[in-house]
Amino acid sequence: MTSESATNEEFLVCTLPSPELASRRAEIQKLIEPASSVVARPDGVLFTFQDTDEIAHALLDFIRFEQQCCGAIAYELRAEAPHTELTLQLRAPAALVRSVQKFYLTSEPADKDRMAKGEV
Repeated sequence: MTSESATNEEFLVCTLPSPELASRRAEIQKLIEPASSVVARPDGVLFTFQDTDEIAHALLDFIRFEQQCCGAIAYELRAEAPHTELTLQLRAPAALVRSVQKFYLTSEPADKDRMAKGEV
């Protein structure tokens, strides 16, 4: 990252201590592994998952936990008809979008198709 981009971009601040953050990052990677798509959006990241009880509960638990330590991010979980998919959208203030994308898109397994690969 150049010094110019560092001065123009805020960084995602998590209130978890470093040892817990590393463990949490591993938990997040496990959570997003089953995502059928992960897309960088202008305001954050959009995940799509199969709509199952297990995934729905895990995503809700994720949101409840993350609200406590990453309060700048808005979390939206949707299930639209015909209810075969769940979408999780993370929205960040403009200054934090790139940091959120870097965190979540680099947590994603390498074999997933990232539609916005060149944008992050």
